[in-house]
Amino acid sequence: MVGMGIVVVAFLWLFTHFNRIGLALRGMAQDERAAMMLGIDSDLMALIAMALGSVLAGLAAVAILPLGNIVVEAGYRVLILAIAVCIVGGLGSWVGAVLAAFMIGFAQIITDAYIASHFRMVVALLAIIITLILRPSGLFGRQKELEERV
Repeated sequence: MVGMGIVVVAFLWLFTHFNRIGLALRGMAQDERAAMMLGIDSDLMALIAMALGSVLAGLAAVAILPLGNIVVEAGYRVLILAIAVCIVGGLGSWVGAVLAAFMIGFAQIITDAYIASHFRMVVALLAIIITLILRPSGLFGRQKELEERV
């Protein structure tokens, strides 16, 4: 699972940094109006982004399926963890997201091993609260950089 995750992250990084479509997606994410003025079709980029997200969701489902069963209620836990990773890592930072995912995951495993398994979600929520109090832009957030550019 970790190996597959590393391969997917590396592929996405290479795709968004060295491919025309990936660069167009990054341009649309950063400034939609400027990208449209350069001739990038926003509807096509939205379609490609949705398709790429669907492929990644399907890949995640195929990877998780051998570990156990898939239930609809599990999506809420994944959503909370995804929000925690985005907030702790900082929006717009891949390095922050990967680092936050490892930090929250290891903290949950330690909590599961030494305290109790029903406190796993509390760790993610506590990480959100601590991050918002100490560093609202996240570990590697670019909020100040974006504010200065505007």
